[in-house]
Amino acid sequence: MVLWKLLASGRYKMLLHQYACRAVAPRGPRLGAMSGLAASSSSTVPIFCGEVADRSGASPPYGPVTPARLLTPGFWLLAPFLSSNSLNSANSSHNFALSVQTHARPWHEILDPRGRTRKQYQPLLDHLERYYSPADLKELEERLEATLRELGISFEGSNSSQQNTWFSDLLPQVFLPDEWELLRKGFEQRIRAFELFLQDIYGQREILRQGGLPIPIVLGSPHFHRSAVGLRPPQGSYLHLSGLAICRDQQGQLTVKNHYFGHASGLSYMVQNRRLLARVIPDLFEHHPVESVAQLPTEILMGLRAMSNLADPAVVLLTPGVASAVYSEHSFLARRMGVPLVQGEDLLVLDGSLFLKTVSGLERVDVVYSRVADPWLDPLVFNTDSRLGVPGLVHCLRKGTVTLVNAVGSQLADDRSLLHFAGAIIRFYLGEWPILPTLTTYWLGDLDQREMVLENLESFQIRYLTGESFLSLHQSEKGALEIENEVRKAPHLYVAQPIDDTARTLCSVKGKLVERLQDHIVYGMRDGTGFNVFPGALTRLSSSAKGRTESEHGGGGKDTWVLSAHPTAAAAAPSFRRPWIMPTRQVTSRVAEGFYWLGRYLERALHVSKMIQYIETIEMEELTLAERKLYRPIWNQLLPPLETPTRRGRRGINSVKERYYLMFDPDQVGSVVTVIRRALANASSLREVISPEAWSVLSLLRAQFQRRRLPQEAPDAEARRMTRRISDAVLAYIPQFFATAQQTMLADDGWRFCELGMYVERAITTANAAFSVASSVRRAHETRPALDIELSVFLRLLGCRDAYRRIYQTRSEPAPVLEFLWQNPAMPRSVMYALERCTTLLSASLPKNSAQAGVALNFLQDLVRQIRRLDWYSFFLESEESPGRVLQADELVALTNRLFDEIEQVHYVIADNFLTHQSIISEPEPTLFG
Repeated sequence: MVLWKLLASGRYKMLLHQYACRAVAPRGPRLGAMSGLAASSSSTVPIFCGEVADRSGASPPYGPVTPARLLTPGFWLLAPFLSSNSLNSANSSHNFALSVQTHARPWHEILDPRGRTRKQYQPLLDHLERYYSPADLKELEERLEATLRELGISFEGSNSSQQNTWFSDLLPQVFLPDEWELLRKGFEQRIRAFELFLQDIYGQREILRQGGLPIPIVLGSPHFHRSAVGLRPPQGSYLHLSGLAICRDQQGQLTVKNHYFGHASGLSYMVQNRRLLARVIPDLFEHHPVESVAQLPTEILMGLRAMSNLADPAVVLLTPGVASAVYSEHSFLARRMGVPLVQGEDLLVLDGSLFLKTVSGLERVDVVYSRVADPWLDPLVFNTDSRLGVPGLVHCLRKGTVTLVNAVGSQLADDRSLLHFAGAIIRFYLGEWPILPTLTTYWLGDLDQREMVLENLESFQIRYLTGESFLSLHQSEKGALEIENEVRKAPHLYVAQPIDDTARTLCSVKGKLVERLQDHIVYGMRDGTGFNVFPGALTRLSSSAKGRTESEHGGGGKDTWVLSAHPTAAAAAPSFRRPWIMPTRQVTSRVAEGFYWLGRYLERALHVSKMIQYIETIEMEELTLAERKLYRPIWNQLLPPLETPTRRGRRGINSVKERYYLMFDPDQVGSVVTVIRRALANASSLREVISPEAWSVLSLLRAQFQRRRLPQEAPDAEARRMTRRISDAVLAYIPQFFATAQQTMLADDGWRFCELGMYVERAITTANAAFSVASSVRRAHETRPALDIELSVFLRLLGCRDAYRRIYQTRSEPAPVLEFLWQNPAMPRSVMYALERCTTLLSASLPKNSAQAGVALNFLQDLVRQIRRLDWYSFFLESEESPGRVLQADELVALTNRLFDEIEQVHYVIADNFLTHQSIISEPEPTLFG
């Protein structure tokens, strides 16, 4: 009976299953012993798994460690990882050792079991100790963090407590040439096997017919798509751009943790980590033959273009949108590849082909690099509720009019349940033993494996088939019974992996080296018939000593160095011959609309902030108390009108408190903070086309409002001081953004629409101010004849009083002021100047031979001609009885009101003819290759 209980126990099943797995899939060579990872004269490194003997006992099983051996350059950096008894022993010339746990610990990437630095990290730690104190390291970390935020590198968590969780470390991860060569070969082997697996599953399914895999695990997978059956993948391959998650076991052997074959997320973070480290601490790269990853986006673009048979294919990157946690990654890749970043709503299927909606009409799309999961690609075929994909996309794929990377159905290779059978898949298709072993993985759809795991939940983490969610007794609020009940509801959707699936490493935190957990994602791309593994990796870090490495759970990263075995000069790239006509880069309607509103909101925030400062100065320096009471009701009329005139709310600019709330109150319609947030929201959707230099200015502007909270009852003096300080920042950063963008960004349709939005907002603001001037002049004429002071204040609030004096060289009178605000072609704030600039910008963005888009240009030109013919002096008639002028008040107010309405119509004309149209097919442009 005792024997029967032992055989039926889950513990015995687990041991028996692990033994069977080792029997059919023997592990490869142990890197820790063969590639010189431990700084020891011997070829092997014994791993100590027991307790460390104290000073009175015997030496540890790996032999004595002398003080001279440990007191080497970099010792102060490693001191926190040595026990106090060990340090005391060192000072007393006794043996000492690392303070290790009483059980086997995960592999340490930087320290060997004796506590010594591995040879590839010794020069790095020596360099840090020689040139940087703890205070210097802390300063470098702060610079790294500031640079990361300025460049917009982020991972946006799913809840408010995990916003922008990405971080990068100062100390890089280093791979030696021999272990990287082993990793490269193992990656290539897996790609070859799983490529054949996908072709077989969506074809003849021989592996299922021969019983090589359980049928339910494949055909029952949520990532198996019947629509992909018979769908010819691009160039006959499913996997083109892929990733492979790697970890180390307790002996340091590289082990496959997960597949990212169909959805290689994290590519940009690998490049960005190198970029950050090289910017903050470039001297760390001296004397190290590190393989470059700077040109990877260009290599990816060339690979994508090669998948089309056309000479100059149009490539786009399809993203789920701003709500995606990795939108910054998509933006970076699109910007570095120079391709449009598009969402599903930017694309349209017409006559069996895929088109991109641009401000110039519909442009043909030939290659789509998709970062959208298969179930959301086409609502006509997959998830009918999807708003992320393109209706009819699969139809285009069947007709062969567009190429999708990776192919539909490729994400089946990422199913974690297949990890359990990875060795069998490699042997079935290649007849080879796996070069890289797989992390022990149990599929819970199998009854025996499920019961074994559920009886030993403390040793496992429960993972979904894809994604980064997990269930674990150690890192979950759920108890064992709750986890078991959840798994039993749909066991085929879960796998189990060991808890210890990461290695330990050192990271710099506040000037000190602390212990963190890490794993890696390696990437590669198909190159013809071969597969090119990129010489780098995304090394993922946990944010705490017992945290998780996945970005979804607060993880970050560090730069990954692949050391070259034989450093040679880079091969010269083939020469590029510029064609006689360079094609224009098309801008999507969504990007144009985002730029348009970015320009409008920034101009509005700038104008309101300038008004706040002018009123503060006017009240303190120029006006008496009686004049302040007289003019304050008029000032509110000069605030820029909102998109919804009925929602003026409680906006006011008269008192100190009103100006304070107008600047800071996020609940007030039209406040500066509200307008800035809307502007930054539009900018966030344009990260792929905004230059890093211009983005850094917007980041500084964002920080001004993020670090301040609105006290409800601030004294007048404090309110005035805070309002003045933030308005100074707005007046500094917004012009800086426009100037920087003009110097660092393409002057294409996108940026033209940003300028267009700025001038439309300026024309509306000035027209509204001119209407207020006419109304004020009528009231003033009925009550008092002197208007010079009031009109002067109007001009001052619009920021053009000095320009008026320079042109007219006289006091402020109604007719010259109205002429100046409406018709002066040289004054940047005049309506005429703004409309003429809008006409010029639209002319540059018009599609050829498009009558529909020409409506906007005709409307603007007619409006400009109408304003140019106005004679403002005819409304002011000389009277013999009065030395002043008699105003035709009603006619003047009616005219300015009508003109203001027509100026507001400019927005709707632009939106209707440029930002929302879908039916204009532009004329073909010259291609890149003639």
